[in-house]
Amino acid sequence: MHLFHRMREFMMAWRDYPLQPGSMLHERYQVMSLLGEGSYGLTYLCHDQDSGNQVAVKQSRRSKGSSSRLLLQREARMLRLLHHPRIPAYLDCFQAERCDFMVMTYLEGRTLEELIFEQGHTYGEAECFALAQQLLELAVHVHDCGFVHLDLRIPNVIIQGDELYLIDFGLSRQVGEELPSIHQKHRPAFWRKPAAATGSKVADETSDLEDIGHFMLFMLYSSYEPENGITAQECSWREELDLSTQMRQFLDSLFGHSHPFSNSREALAAIRQRQS
Repeated sequence: MHLFHRMREFMMAWRDYPLQPGSMLHERYQVMSLLGEGSYGLTYLCHDQDSGNQVAVKQSRRSKGSSSRLLLQREARMLRLLHHPRIPAYLDCFQAERCDFMVMTYLEGRTLEELIFEQGHTYGEAECFALAQQLLELAVHVHDCGFVHLDLRIPNVIIQGDELYLIDFGLSRQVGEELPSIHQKHRPAFWRKPAAATGSKVADETSDLEDIGHFMLFMLYSSYEPENGITAQECSWREELDLSTQMRQFLDSLFGHSHPFSNSREALAAIRQRQS
């Protein structure tokens, strides 16, 4: 029986069961609901009994061991430095049950992934440019602070009214730092670049610019309908989407195909010039 209990404790320690609503963390944060699950962490909406505010609490995954804890600690250090009203603010860190926890401000709203795939929102070029400009403004701030986000995907962008917010800095690195080994594995196959084409193996702004290009394509494809309702063969976005010359040129520059942007400030200046 003693061996059974030891085995049970071992198995429980390596399973990532989400905490149940009502659970108390650090004698302060009461779990209200699960906000989301990532490869290396789980995030909860919690009630901070000291301040009375709702907060987001991110938990490292036990099953990922020290890798998950180190990523969360790294993310906490970055959030302490970023200080932006449209990026979660770091509030607290603590350890419990062989996990690390980080407390952040809670940002209300829907992710762009939810808006497109669950609520059926569609976006034209004007809306796409407007939201991309906001995302580039945040990217410039992150880059000016010396970091690269490395995960600018639609699940990590929250829309609240007309405002765009950026979350999940779990894969972020300092500019010039070696890219994490999970960077390519974390992405779906169509998003990855062939190994021979990845070029630099260190974090730089071009990775975020390419992600913003894919971010925009998700928005533009939200209103795409194949001819006769079917697609005979896999085509590139240039062939499938009916886009303005301006949009095509901007996307090409983000992807580094022609007249590539050298940094996020250059891309932001280009998109602002379009608005003027």
